[in-house]
Amino acid sequence: MAVRPAVSLGDFSTLFALAGRSTRLRSERLLNDFGLHVGQQFFMRCLWEQDGSTVGDLARRVRVEAPTATQAVKRMEAAGMVRRTPDEQDARRSRVWLTPLGRRTWPLVTAALAELERDLLAPFTQSEREQFMSLLLRLYETSLPADGPGADGTGTRPDATGGSRAD
Repeated sequence: MAVRPAVSLGDFSTLFALAGRSTRLRSERLLNDFGLHVGQQFFMRCLWEQDGSTVGDLARRVRVEAPTATQAVKRMEAAGMVRRTPDEQDARRSRVWLTPLGRRTWPLVTAALAELERDLLAPFTQSEREQFMSLLLRLYETSLPADGPGADGTGTRPDATGGSRAD
């Protein structure tokens, strides 16, 4: 049995950080089995939905700075999951494509992540899961920077399915 941390109900930030850390560790182990690092699943999903995206497009969709996206793409390229090609209209940009390995791996990753989600949410009823997800989305929206709708200023935010919607 896991040891419970010495926190009280009023220790929101501590409990949230602890839950996030343990969830991240489990995700890390799971993704490592596929040769991925935590965070790269977001880029994989974007490419699955829109292969051939530019690194800048990926950065905006994943809500990270361009250098962070560039590093993630370089790591995924080294792992054989993606390949980059010059953009046909602007040689300064590159487009990122899933490789055959990336295409084979992504469905396995989504299945493993879905199983992890089922495990994590198993103690909750279906109604509690829906409420919890709704509350997390509201928390996320509340936590966005005050100077814009999102870190990238696009006016989009994730919807309940993991996609995005315009504000």
